[in-house]
Amino acid sequence: MDDALVAYNAGRVDGAAGYRDPQIAEDPEVGADYRIGVLDGRIAAFHLIKEIRRILGVEGSLFEGPDDVTGA
Repeated sequence: MDDALVAYNAGRVDGAAGYRDPQIAEDPEVGADYRIGVLDGRIAAFHLIKEIRRILGVEGSLFEGPDDVTGA
């Protein structure tokens, strides 16, 4: 049980940072707990960004169109 909680917490931290460790995610014992943690971390990061945008009064997209990387 302790390994599952540690894996979940590591996944939550990684998910909030936008990272996923494929080695831990594929582990047969704790991989599922890690993957759930990653998902929860990404959802938490999304909600944080959404709340910051609401507080700042940002509406709509921050970008008018796709980035022009060709310089044309």
